[in-house]
Amino acid sequence: MTMTNVLKNKFPFARRSLCLALAGALLSPLAQADERRELEQLRATTLALIEALVGQGLLSRERADALLKQAQASPAPSVAAAPAAAAPAPSAAPANVIRVPYVSETLRAQIREEVKNEVLATAREERWADPRGLPEWVKGLQVEGDVRVRWQMEDFGTPRYAAGAAANPCYSVGGGVPAECYRVQRDSPAWAPDISNTTIDRRRMTLRARLGVTAKVSDDVQAGIRLSTGSSSGPSSASQTLGSHFNRSAMMLDRAFIRWEPRHNLRLLAGRMDRPFYGSDLLWPDDLGVEGVAGQGELDLAPGVYAFANAGAFSLEEFGTSRADKWLYGLQAGLDWALDGHTQWRVALAAYDFRDVEGRRETALPPAAGSPVAGTRTYLPSQYPANVRLKGNTLINLCPAGSEGNANVPAPCTNGGPVWGLASKFRPLNLSTGLVLRHLAPLELGINLDYVRNSGFDLADIKRRAAASGPLMDSLAEKTTGTQLRLNLGHPSLSSAGQWNAFVALRRFERDAWIDGFTDTTWHLGGTNYKGWQIGGSYAFDRRASLGLRLTSSRNLDDGVRVKLGDGTTTGTLSSAWLKIDVLQLDLSARF
Repeated sequence: MTMTNVLKNKFPFARRSLCLALAGALLSPLAQADERRELEQLRATTLALIEALVGQGLLSRERADALLKQAQASPAPSVAAAPAAAAPAPSAAPANVIRVPYVSETLRAQIREEVKNEVLATAREERWADPRGLPEWVKGLQVEGDVRVRWQMEDFGTPRYAAGAAANPCYSVGGGVPAECYRVQRDSPAWAPDISNTTIDRRRMTLRARLGVTAKVSDDVQAGIRLSTGSSSGPSSASQTLGSHFNRSAMMLDRAFIRWEPRHNLRLLAGRMDRPFYGSDLLWPDDLGVEGVAGQGELDLAPGVYAFANAGAFSLEEFGTSRADKWLYGLQAGLDWALDGHTQWRVALAAYDFRDVEGRRETALPPAAGSPVAGTRTYLPSQYPANVRLKGNTLINLCPAGSEGNANVPAPCTNGGPVWGLASKFRPLNLSTGLVLRHLAPLELGINLDYVRNSGFDLADIKRRAAASGPLMDSLAEKTTGTQLRLNLGHPSLSSAGQWNAFVALRRFERDAWIDGFTDTTWHLGGTNYKGWQIGGSYAFDRRASLGLRLTSSRNLDDGVRVKLGDGTTTGTLSSAWLKIDVLQLDLSARF
């Protein structure tokens, strides 16, 4: 009978096999030096096996310690030396004695392998630490996140008052305009009525933390959620300003989506997701998420060439007692072409329709208090919410005529704060293109151009909906385009120490090119109606940890509109008011 058969017959269970092997290796008194050496090797091998199982997560440390204690407490098998050829065989042997002949290296290796397999089999049966004992969806989990600590400096240019500004500083040509001048606007059109600071420099620290989990539910379906710092007061930034007496920051539901991929080139998504469209931060800030349904598809046209299309419908605002729900619809088609092994070009054309976001002046007062219809319909549903808008878009006052002093009218119309709505309709057309050059591999040179034009601007339609007239309304100009050119140089991702990238960007963003509430909050501190430049870079000082520096400089656009006031002076509008903002950001980032 071979040694393998002896082990199988005597010790059928893997745990007892391991315990007895340990007992024999740890406790057996041996008479022969060779046998002692061989069993010491077996003992060392067994201990190494246990440590390997613990190290690979197949056996817990507590379980391993318990096995060692059990082995030491078990009766140790005695191993007698093999009898000499001339020595007579003993008539009897004690019941607990196993006589082992010389064990070759091959047989020892076979014994080790069989013991390991039996231990692993028992671990799987008893589910000690077997990944196959976990549900399928757990094995498909992917966890990722990032933390960014930012120091930010915001500098406003020194106000420059023109001659005669002391008489009316809010309407002086080329002069600096205090924030209170914006906040007293009542008539249509108006610009940035919520702005609170145009002259006081600011220094602050911000924090952004995000944690996301994506689960592979099946071969074709994924579900994902992500939590993030931030607040519900703005859609385009997840940063939390520090300095609230050490109070905790809020965590918001930033992403929650289901993704179905029935084919390798077709994806359908529903929920709160990343924007599904190709483009730059001119229209789509990094922190902005959209809510609704979307589809993405690709089609191979030739080797290295494929076409793609993206479409989506996203809810902006829903009312319980009105049919004036606001939606965003988008459709994009494009081409991706690998010109050669070092050059890739992508171009896309998109059309967007912000449905029912334009303001409509109310023509009637709300139902009186106590009336049967009071509270059964939404009043002023077309307003542009104050917690969304930033600055730049042309606005109109939606409060009905004769609302002043009427107790039945909502408070914003009676306390000196008009209800504002968007003057223009928004149906932007967007052209995005990017060229990537890899001739300096591993470095990449990227050139990106983004252009947008709002085709929904109609001055006659604005006058009709605003029910307003006058010099400002008559002189309202169409300012509906935006352009950005950006150059990038460096490593495509900062995943290893020593990698870096740098960039420079030029931007011109007219006031009604895009809805200002959905814009990047670094450029001009958010909004539209400015021109400027940006330069910066990042350096990875460790694996997936980097330092970044970025300087952005911008100033309001002057659309050239001049209006003669009642006193005979000629001034510019608040859309053209002088406002210069420089933003310096130093970032410490880590991702996992």
